[in-house]
Amino acid sequence: MLKKENIIVLLSGGMDSAVLLWLSKTMFKDVYAISYSYGQKHSIELEYAKELSKIAGVKEHFIVEVPHLKQLKGNALTDENLEIPSENYPDEPPITTVPMRNLIFLSIAASFADVYEIENIGIGIHSLDSPYPDCRAEFASSAEAVINASSVMVAKKKNRIKIFTPFLGMGKTDIAKLGRELGVPFEKTYSCYKGTVPPCGECATCRQREDALREAFSDTTA
Repeated sequence: MLKKENIIVLLSGGMDSAVLLWLSKTMFKDVYAISYSYGQKHSIELEYAKELSKIAGVKEHFIVEVPHLKQLKGNALTDENLEIPSENYPDEPPITTVPMRNLIFLSIAASFADVYEIENIGIGIHSLDSPYPDCRAEFASSAEAVINASSVMVAKKKNRIKIFTPFLGMGKTDIAKLGRELGVPFEKTYSCYKGTVPPCGECATCRQREDALREAFSDTTA
């Protein structure tokens, strides 16, 4: 397959973004990665993101400081006065929801796309088993419209920047199975919101990750 377009992938260091990075390597000519330091309690994920970008051989890996998110109160990821719950995800947006996080991340990635003339921005959102409002298809399409309306590159070249969201409609287990097929080194990923070493195994993201990997690899351990 002839690869023509480039992509910048939002890489957190977790399993979803790692699978997205490996998938992007099969589909795009040049792959960039971007990660964010925003006062998250699990900032250790950035070390995993650095390692993953090296293993994948990305063209360049950007790490961006987003300090204002740490000032936001009321979410357990950045508010030191709130604890990360030891429970599964609720049906409604959980206390770990950082307001506008993905919108901010996409807009920053778009500025890099503008400068480097990158045609795609990859984000590993999936709404099937995720309660976060900024993981839905309507969010991705709306963000894409705003980015294209703001882009200097688009205005000059008359093309479009596309938000690459291959996991919409997929569950965590489906993503883990795809990662297995792509040879993603899951041992090099980190998904614990509490930021402990080893991972706590109790928070919602730990539980979801463990269940997905167990189901994805269950047919290989007979």
